Amino acid sequence: MDEEQRQQQQQPQLDQQLEDQSPPLPPVPTFDTDRPMSEVEPTPSYSVLDDFEYIANKELAPLEEDIIETKCFHWDIEHWSQLDQRVIGPVMKAGGHDWNILLFPGGNHQNEYASIYLDLSNAKENPEEYACAQFVILLSRPSEPTRHQVHQAQHRFTSDESDWGFTRFITLESLAGPHSLLENDAIRITTIIRVVKDVTGVLWHNFINYNSKKQTGYVGLQNQGATCYMNSLFQSLYFTNSFRKAVFQIPTEHDEPSKSVALALQRCFYNLQYSSEPVGTTELTKSFGWDSLEAFRQHDVQEFNRVLQDSLETKMKDTPADGAIKNLFVGRMKSYIKCINVDYESSRSEDYYDIQLNVKGCKNLEESFQDYITEETLEGDNKYMAEGYGLQDAKKGVIFESFPPVLHLQLKRFEYDMMRDMMVKINDRHEFPTHIDLEPYLSDTADKSMSHKYALHGVLVHCGDLSGGHYFAFVKPEKDGKWFKFDDDRVVPCSMREVLEDNFGGEHPGLANIRPHGRPMNRFTNAYMLVYVRESLLDQVLAPVTETDIPAHVAERIQTEERLRELRRKEKEEQHLYIKALIADDDTFRANTSFDFANFDEKENDVHVYKVRKAQTFGEFKQEMAEKIQLKPSEFRFWIMVNRQNRTVPVDDIRTKYAPTQPNLRLYLERATLHDENGQAVFPPPPNSADVILIFIKLFRPEYQDVHGIGHIYCRKDAKVHTIMDDLKQMAGMSPTESVLLYEEIKSTMIDLVEIHQTFTQAELQDGDILCIQRQLSAEEAALLEQKEAKATVDRFMAYELGKIVVHFVPNTYDQDSPEFELTLHEDMDYEKVAHVVGKELGVDSDKLRLINPYARHQGLKHLPQKRFAGLKLGKLFQNLNHHHQRPRLVYEKLNVSLEEMESKCPVTVTVCAPTLKDTQVLDILIPKDSGVNDLKAILIEKGIQFGTQELDHIRVFDEMDGKFDNEYDDKTWRHAVATKPTIKVYAEKIPDEELHANIETDGIIHVFHFQRTIHRTHSVPFKFVMKERLQARTGLDDKEWAKVKLFIVADDEEQATLVEGDEDKPLFYSHPYHTGDMLGLDHIDKSVKTDKTGAIFIRG
Repeated sequence: MDEEQRQQQQQPQLDQQLEDQSPPLPPVPTFDTDRPMSEVEPTPSYSVLDDFEYIANKELAPLEEDIIETKCFHWDIEHWSQLDQRVIGPVMKAGGHDWNILLFPGGNHQNEYASIYLDLSNAKENPEEYACAQFVILLSRPSEPTRHQVHQAQHRFTSDESDWGFTRFITLESLAGPHSLLENDAIRITTIIRVVKDVTGVLWHNFINYNSKKQTGYVGLQNQGATCYMNSLFQSLYFTNSFRKAVFQIPTEHDEPSKSVALALQRCFYNLQYSSEPVGTTELTKSFGWDSLEAFRQHDVQEFNRVLQDSLETKMKDTPADGAIKNLFVGRMKSYIKCINVDYESSRSEDYYDIQLNVKGCKNLEESFQDYITEETLEGDNKYMAEGYGLQDAKKGVIFESFPPVLHLQLKRFEYDMMRDMMVKINDRHEFPTHIDLEPYLSDTADKSMSHKYALHGVLVHCGDLSGGHYFAFVKPEKDGKWFKFDDDRVVPCSMREVLEDNFGGEHPGLANIRPHGRPMNRFTNAYMLVYVRESLLDQVLAPVTETDIPAHVAERIQTEERLRELRRKEKEEQHLYIKALIADDDTFRANTSFDFANFDEKENDVHVYKVRKAQTFGEFKQEMAEKIQLKPSEFRFWIMVNRQNRTVPVDDIRTKYAPTQPNLRLYLERATLHDENGQAVFPPPPNSADVILIFIKLFRPEYQDVHGIGHIYCRKDAKVHTIMDDLKQMAGMSPTESVLLYEEIKSTMIDLVEIHQTFTQAELQDGDILCIQRQLSAEEAALLEQKEAKATVDRFMAYELGKIVVHFVPNTYDQDSPEFELTLHEDMDYEKVAHVVGKELGVDSDKLRLINPYARHQGLKHLPQKRFAGLKLGKLFQNLNHHHQRPRLVYEKLNVSLEEMESKCPVTVTVCAPTLKDTQVLDILIPKDSGVNDLKAILIEKGIQFGTQELDHIRVFDEMDGKFDNEYDDKTWRHAVATKPTIKVYAEKIPDEELHANIETDGIIHVFHFQRTIHRTHSVPFKFVMKERLQARTGLDDKEWAKVKLFIVADDEEQATLVEGDEDKPLFYSHPYHTGDMLGLDHIDKSVKTDKTGAIFIRG
């Protein structure tokens, strides 16, 4: 019950006598889970005084945990109607703890039921005290102990939840009748308390405010949405300490975490070792090249592990870690066929990284291993063709030649169900031991000098079904240590029952006795991957990872980042106490080459930033600033700048008037330039008390096309503007006779010529306004500048400056060597001008440069790239973008041909399949838009592609859609494609001889595609196939790979897939009807690397 609802005024404890009845308990009977719970039980035949053992065993669920103590207490209440609203019962001692009953006779936060709770008495005073207990509370009539009302529960009693029980124990109405449990205003409350031993420390824990690091010494990994499968594997790899050390040996000093899998994994492992909070994996998945959508996809763990290991092995080559993965995880097996009657054997040995073991039909791991090496007899119609001996009876099988130090076992929990015509999860019971001897499964010739006894190190678990679920892991980090459950960001100690029995699968233990006539209830939580470590190498594999094993640059960088995060966190916490002061001075003004006095928003400008306490007085602030700039407080003063309406700041106005309302304080620091005879600084009187105003002056130099501040001047309001012209010319370094123009900078889009014969008041000039002086050019000078696309006056120059755009350029994704850079361009520039500037920056011919607008799709344009910005100027290209937080971007691509030639041709990506579908290479070709399909074939042959034929008609060009054969091109369809499509992606192969010579009337040709598990998860190259021929040669798969392929006939509408079974030497469709439009699906693991994220997992190298 909610603690807040049960807090009432404390009452004195009642001094009734407790009767302790605690004889030894009999064996616990089977718990009846199907017994309906009703508020009022039928009149029982057992007594609360004599049969408490029976009541306890009947009401309380059986437990795996040890019981510390079970005790029974009775509290006889004589005057129920006189009780207070909240009453504490007598102390009950059980399991080394003091307990009380909390009774609310009139109900707790409701008035229809009496409320009763069990309370751990000292938990509030001692936060460390807790107890796990099952309990039964009974109300009974004093003279009839067999007539009672009962409720039971179990709970972890802590300082946060010290009491637990029943708000609606019994209705007050039922206590009011003459035959109720209330007898002459008296009633008995019986409490049975069973205190349970909490071996793991987390029994019945609610995990509110749970700290994994504090409780276990380990931290978990954050789940990005569907990355629990990845988290469970990472925890297993992390605690394979030899692997962790090998990862740390990969040189990554010059890598970026977002682009380097090795560095990202090093950082992840470092944080798992030293962080006190759950570790994020976003950086890691970004290093894979995954976007946020890919991170939300659940992948096959075995497939993910193999791709990850392949990527790391590549990084480890020619480093101290070279060979580490093979030495740790790789074993060797031999596939063989041995003739029975003649002396002939064919065998092939190969490496393996993991072993896939059957669950179906195998009771335990030993049976799975035995099933794996069981020989198959090839006889009768299935005899083996032995070279030199003809057809022979033979034994076919697999035997292990070696096992690695760390053995990954994949339990085949997902298989195809013929009856249901779909992939299903196998939830059958399958037991695995904590120790196993694998020597019986080794070949006779294997090296057996070292023991092959293995110890269980990790259990990876899936909870759910084929369509989805959750993954977590059990790992034993130390040789003689405890087991822990790693469930994303939570790590908890666990019992051996949780590691083993709970993950064997099959029916729930004990339910067969409870529901003998019911349907078996299989558990959906079971192990799918086991990690075993060779016992003799446990000390080596699990050797502690120390600071000396970790690259210094990894630790230093993470520690620096942590310090910065802590600093930012502290700043954020104290942010409300401070205001940011942005201070500009005359140096800032002189350095400004753009609009306004200074740019207070850009970090690169010379504006000084200080944190000021809001409670600080202006005098204190000015004294601090005096020390920073090494001036006396009397030698400078501040002006506050608010929307250019600048004025001096009286003492304390910063704290009382501006600090509460302004996020930033913008100030101009004015240094004294005049001193009196005593050397004291002298300033003109502040505004509103004198007839002078402060005006800032800029200089525009047409010949240099620049503008900058040159100082400030005090002017009398009633004076005419022309009276300061000589002073301005002197400040600008001009001769007194120079003809000049004077402009007022009102705002960025309004720079007006000043009428110098007006007074400052008439010209509406006031404190803080900016005037800009420039030399007046002759008509010839102005025309010459315009020819150079330069501006003759400051108003036109500023208007042009307003159109400047800083653009961020990035190379195309496949170009890893070219740099990113930024250029300041103008919104009026067209494609050719932009390309010229970019080409000059890169040192390449602008004609061989293509610029791509990455925002085209967002702007409703059909495809990328847009030719020449689709005729738009640069400003129009970016007009709908928000530039305040991110630079506009353009992608550039270096070309081997001119852009004009490229635009006259069609880019074609050709995947050449030769000599088999497994042997592919990809070529990018530019082909004229008026070319035919034979032109493409001829180009491929010219490039040295060995199709095995020079006959162009014997070469097929085709494309695919969703992994399935879609369209075979002839000359007409090809010409239409190259003329209308921006890019084309096709496949090219030699048409097989069996298809060239097939009889159209008698030999059917079927389309074949590859998939993994579900027919919509396609991969590899689709193809055509003559039904009478064997498939294996067509695919190029070896015997081992082909043995794992399942064949399905897939209907044209993809609504039905039928498994093809039978002798592979018999006609494929002899017993499997084939209809027009049907396809053949090959179900096997996708080992290709894809970057379109539509099929297999990929990890960027």
